[in-house]
Amino acid sequence: MRTNKKQLYPLRLKPILKERVWGGDKFGKSAGESWEISGFEDESSLICNGFLEGNALYDIIETYMGDIVGDDIYKYYGNEFPLLIKTLDINDKLSIQVHPDDETAYDRHNSYGKCEAWYILDAKPGSVIYMGFNRDMDPNEFYRRCKEGNVEECLNCYHPKKGDFFYIEPGTIHSAGNGLVIAEIAQICDVTYRLYDWGRENNPNTARQMHHELAFDCINYTKYDAEKFFIPAEHRHEQHILTDNTHFKVTSLDLKDPLHIYTDKYESFILYYCIEGAAQIGQDGESISQGEWVLIPAGYKDFILSPSQEGTKLLEVYIVKQEDTDSYIDDNCDCHGEN
Repeated sequence: MRTNKKQLYPLRLKPILKERVWGGDKFGKSAGESWEISGFEDESSLICNGFLEGNALYDIIETYMGDIVGDDIYKYYGNEFPLLIKTLDINDKLSIQVHPDDETAYDRHNSYGKCEAWYILDAKPGSVIYMGFNRDMDPNEFYRRCKEGNVEECLNCYHPKKGDFFYIEPGTIHSAGNGLVIAEIAQICDVTYRLYDWGRENNPNTARQMHHELAFDCINYTKYDAEKFFIPAEHRHEQHILTDNTHFKVTSLDLKDPLHIYTDKYESFILYYCIEGAAQIGQDGESISQGEWVLIPAGYKDFILSPSQEGTKLLEVYIVKQEDTDSYIDDNCDCHGEN
């Protein structure tokens, strides 16, 4: 790791591909997940531009600290990057699953919990998202349904379209499948409790571990509130806050005119994802095109974000300031992994 602290710049990161049983062909070889930005110590994204090229994100945070993520964020998260950013290419169905909250994940796995958000990048006809219960649910009934294989009868079923957005609180039952590409923004943890796997758990060749005992006291059994957690594409305006939860903020930007970004007001790094079109970042020749993520360090100077094409659409993501700045996690997450 280089130790000379040169001027920071917008960072690009090399994706880490993960093979999944439900994966499509977007990444090749059924690699259903692409970890676009990962800051785990033992599985950190590599920088792929500028003088920091080849260095791990975890290592450059260790060197630059708050200049990368923001001073208060560094005090809270240490050298780990606070978010795990993925692209999911879903051909078959994800398991019916749930994620624990911070308190539960810390007690069981020495980990952060997992709140997450899904932005639908592409949806084929017949694609589906299952999200939360369609009525208040009895835990015993739900357990029985998991065992009998008729879980979907008690879940909300959405047929999503490009641009739809779901915020998924810890405790919310969810799944997706049948031709979806999703941008996933989540806390830095990959803990997943699987409850039902569409029959794959009954085949020795495809069986994956179920986590009923771990999961059932984590589940929110009340009826899902779609008005609170689901934003259809047609309900958004040019600069629409999609979620502003206690862990991260996501805004969709229809970038029609240049936008002045005052970085010191964020007190955080900023992530941009280009949904459509292309944009110029400042006057240093940096740009972002469709399908790309870029990380703007907290210590980067103010800049102008300008559309390079008509119809440019971006996601803007950053961390909400943490009230408690004590270190929360001592070691790496002991995760169950794939969905």
